[in-house]
Amino acid sequence: MKKQFKPLTVDTVKNLAEKEFESIDPLIDHFLPGKGLYLLCGSAKVGKSWMALQIALCVSTGMKFWNYETRKKDVLYLCLEDGERRLQDRLFSIANDCPRTFMYTTNAAPIGGGLEEQLEDALKSHPDIGLFIIDTLAAIRCERSKADINTKDPYQGDYNTIAPLHNFCEAHNVTILLIHHTRKMRSVDPFDDILGTNGLFGASDGAFIMRKESSDTDVKLHIRSRDMEERVLTIRFNSTLSHWELVKENTPIEDAFQADDDLRKALDYLKEHEAFHGTATEFCNLIKASKKPQSISGKLWNRKNELAKMGFRFAREHKRDGTYLSFEKIDQFPQKTHNTEEGGCYPFDLILCGNIIELNQHCGNKAVTSSQSSHIISYSERNLS
Repeated sequence: MKKQFKPLTVDTVKNLAEKEFESIDPLIDHFLPGKGLYLLCGSAKVGKSWMALQIALCVSTGMKFWNYETRKKDVLYLCLEDGERRLQDRLFSIANDCPRTFMYTTNAAPIGGGLEEQLEDALKSHPDIGLFIIDTLAAIRCERSKADINTKDPYQGDYNTIAPLHNFCEAHNVTILLIHHTRKMRSVDPFDDILGTNGLFGASDGAFIMRKESSDTDVKLHIRSRDMEERVLTIRFNSTLSHWELVKENTPIEDAFQADDDLRKALDYLKEHEAFHGTATEFCNLIKASKKPQSISGKLWNRKNELAKMGFRFAREHKRDGTYLSFEKIDQFPQKTHNTEEGGCYPFDLILCGNIIELNQHCGNKAVTSSQSSHIISYSERNLS
């Protein structure tokens, strides 16, 4: 009897290169992406739970995390090692207000034993959840997965343990921050300190390693992920305010472009000339790119949000005779369309910037295209409620 199998889904890389995927904004700019499974690891009592609480409060309220902008989303904190009393004490220490958008639970099923279904049910009841924090991995490891560590292939055992959480993030476009421990014996590479095998790091999208380098109060926060540049931050715990403070960051906002030679050339050209309109081939010739136009076009498209934050509007259009790129310098000080000396009748300002109407709310900024301008009042009311 012929063995039944599911055939492979095969496509060409040419078709892949022409696909335009929906961009997912980070929860915390240059720190925590808006989708994926991330480990937060450190030694016992180094302050992992305090860090998790601080992240949860910033994301759930939209407050800045250090000097990084935050996208407001609901947060569900699985506090599985501390009871309600300790969690309450910590919240009173760190928070001025306890928002309804920050939810918690002190019990959960293990991975493979109902946790995935619980998370999915929570997401159905609270569809605005963008971040799940699980404290800790040890609390959700089922006995079967613990036994897998001692098999002939412990790497595969570790990988299989958290792979369902990674799959959950991919399926629902959410982020899970999974708190875990580091081993006592240090490695040269901080990411080799993660307790267990490299299977845990391999199944995740990235990791944060909190590491004390000496008896000093400062902690090095090592960050490595698939979608962001590797970074090392120096942080310090303020025991008076009960939160972590950023002491030093080793990379500027443009690091993602500086790390890639072709992207650096592209950014240098835009800073000098401020605009470009033409084919991808023409642009690559101007910057003397080492890669082909299709590759450069794709890299720039995937970083259009970063370009916007650095002051450049980027558009791309595929035509029969090639791919066309358009860059424009965004006016940093556009002229307001109303008299600023008179009080506005709406809780926002309308700013004309090229062919874009910018909605500048008194409590934040949103941009809408001119085609959306007829919905401005209802849009503002909905976001301010």
